[in-house]
Amino acid sequence: MHTGAAITCVALAAAVVPAAHALEGSTPTGAAATATVKIDIAADPRTAPGQVRERSCSGVLLGQRWVITAASCFAGAPGGAVAAGAPKWPVSATIGRPDLTASGGRVVAVDQLMPHPERDVVLARLAEAVSDVAPASIATSPPAVGDELTVAGFGRTTTRLVPDTAHVATYRVTAVGPATLDIAAAADGATICKGDAGGPALRGTSGGGVELVAIHHTAYQGGCLGATSTRQDATETRVDDLRSWIDSHVKPPAKVCGPASAAPASSSFRNGQLIHTPEGTVYIVAGGAKYPLSYAQWQAMGLRPYTDVTAAAAAALGSVPSDGTVLRDMATGAAYQILSGTRQWVRSPAEHASIGSPTWVDVPAGFINRAVDLAPAGPVLLRNPESGAIWQVVGCSRYHLTAAQLREIGSPTYYNVPPRVIDRVPSGIPTEPVFLRTTSTGAVYQVVGGAAHHLTPSEYTALGRPAHTDVPAALMNRITKTIPDGPIVLRDVTTGQKWEVAGGTKRPLTNAQWEALENRTYVDVHSRWLDRIPDL
Repeated sequence: MHTGAAITCVALAAAVVPAAHALEGSTPTGAAATATVKIDIAADPRTAPGQVRERSCSGVLLGQRWVITAASCFAGAPGGAVAAGAPKWPVSATIGRPDLTASGGRVVAVDQLMPHPERDVVLARLAEAVSDVAPASIATSPPAVGDELTVAGFGRTTTRLVPDTAHVATYRVTAVGPATLDIAAAADGATICKGDAGGPALRGTSGGGVELVAIHHTAYQGGCLGATSTRQDATETRVDDLRSWIDSHVKPPAKVCGPASAAPASSSFRNGQLIHTPEGTVYIVAGGAKYPLSYAQWQAMGLRPYTDVTAAAAAALGSVPSDGTVLRDMATGAAYQILSGTRQWVRSPAEHASIGSPTWVDVPAGFINRAVDLAPAGPVLLRNPESGAIWQVVGCSRYHLTAAQLREIGSPTYYNVPPRVIDRVPSGIPTEPVFLRTTSTGAVYQVVGGAAHHLTPSEYTALGRPAHTDVPAALMNRITKTIPDGPIVLRDVTTGQKWEVAGGTKRPLTNAQWEALENRTYVDVHSRWLDRIPDL
């Protein structure tokens, strides 16, 4: 496989407004047009005047929340690593708008990056779901030498640095490697240029659609504006064999927060106590939860004595410790605070002291890893020990409580946490389904998709009288929507009918349609709320 000149991004002067740059060829239509995405990466504020500040790349829409593109587009330096998580600089994706002078499609911010560990590939998560643009599917097999592919992108052309449209051209496969493809232009005038990095190499399907085979990696850029080479061939990064890795991120709903806090199991066992059940298992107990020990792990604890318990007593214990429990990895010494089923790393002795030096329990790493590495969803109260500010976390959102509001909800227990743990929780209104009650009126609300529905006593009973969280009236007053944001699936608790809600309307789903959705979870609601949502 040959190595061409890098096409990772376009450099623009600081005074130049970033715009699209397109691959030389015809303007795309149909499935190729909707699948091709323009990506703009804003300036690094530390960049010296006159140096590279903005970048533009291309990408491919894979689902309602994900775009695939070249990881090198986001590297701080050529060949540099790209970390998983939030981008270093603001990033936006233009989707469903091959003509940038038009008003169709969407411009959506990118809030997370997930780079592939071995290839120049990254999945970019969209901050908002895009449900009205058809994504591309991943090819299930590699192309063969001689196959024709449609390549697309927003890179520069022969004559224009900043064209207004995406372009497509036909290329033929000249070689297939384990991770890359070599391709060559099928006709004169086609070329892959700077700004096309991450754009798609698409193969047509029998049904008239397209499937993604590879993304642009390097090219000789023959004929591109500013290039001296005449060669038109290029190297693509294969993605047809990355389906399982892509699906592991694209298929599940993107989670910011962990599960809702569960009521702690009633337990008379102390933290760190070892218990032994009749079937012969030795468990360590912490925060009302238990974890089975191997003989080697028990031996590493010095074969500490245990207490014989009944199978029923052990079964009553949970699997993840309750809020505020601190676990320390017995092998590495790393400590974690457990909150809402999540683990929050206590980075140093000073940080441990700042949260009140809570006693920890030495446990195997497997016990710690039962709690996910996400933000706590609540319900839980977190206190910043530096400022004394208390935040109520509920439904994967945080709300700053005044002293009067804390008293209003009954002054529940709070936990001191490092400020970065509080910052990890999104601010605003609850985004995860939750039931809230205002203590001033006793009214119970179901909150789903950023909207609230006041439940009558009979509706609350029909939903099974789920646990609710007491919140200040001022928090409820912030939730003004009555129709949930979509896409989300709601199920009528009386009839069992599932409905997809998107764009302020609803449509009924068959079981087959529901199973085809990326997010297969649903939320039970009362029919009176569904009746308020217009039909599609």
